[in-house]
Amino acid sequence: MLVVSLAACGRAAEPAAATWTTSAAQVTGARPGPAPNTAVLEVVLPAGGEDCAKDLRVEMLTEENGTVHANVVFSSRSSSAVGACPAKVRAETTLSTPGPLGDRPLMLNSMDVWHRLGATYGRCDEHLGCAPPADHCAEAWIDKTTFDADVPVKHLNGARDVRACDGTWLVLDLNRHVGGCPPADGVPACSATGTANRVVYRWNGTHWGSVAGVKGAGCDEIKTRLPEFPSVLCDRLPSP
Repeated sequence: MLVVSLAACGRAAEPAAATWTTSAAQVTGARPGPAPNTAVLEVVLPAGGEDCAKDLRVEMLTEENGTVHANVVFSSRSSSAVGACPAKVRAETTLSTPGPLGDRPLMLNSMDVWHRLGATYGRCDEHLGCAPPADHCAEAWIDKTTFDADVPVKHLNGARDVRACDGTWLVLDLNRHVGGCPPADGVPACSATGTANRVVYRWNGTHWGSVAGVKGAGCDEIKTRLPEFPSVLCDRLPSP
């Protein structure tokens, strides 16, 4: 006679309990802490459901070449499920070092570098670094402007030609077709085909802002749209 176990087939198997996982927190700000060896880190955490985030903490605190390295993490048991944590909540945690922090920069989660700015910290820019060049025509500003133009390449030098720059006005020829070229160190890896787009930028106090796109050589089209554009830059504008 066949004996069937009710425990084996009489009821569905219970789902395995979800496990807690560690995730990197999104750091949105930093400021000096109450003690000389501390900094308060501001983060945004997932919320809106059970077990979205707990145990916000700083891990793997080390120092290398004058920079403090740390991971800002939290534990979650729901954030991987679609729709489980639809909201966001702000939180803070404190980073502490054995000695005074002074002006040492903070590299958090191996991505963002924050540097001391008096009573707060500022995030260092990927292209401009922690101390943006005073010369707005410097290579770092051109790199950032090209990147912000959404040119689909990692190799920024191969995507642009600087036609004119006087610190207030900048004219770039952007070749979006260079996206087919593989990235290289310092020089274009291949020649791009297709017509470049000429873009006129004006310095707005914090960055280069696009003010016009033109197609022709010289200044006729630019002057029609931007009469204040300096004529001294016109002879530097060949056909794009």
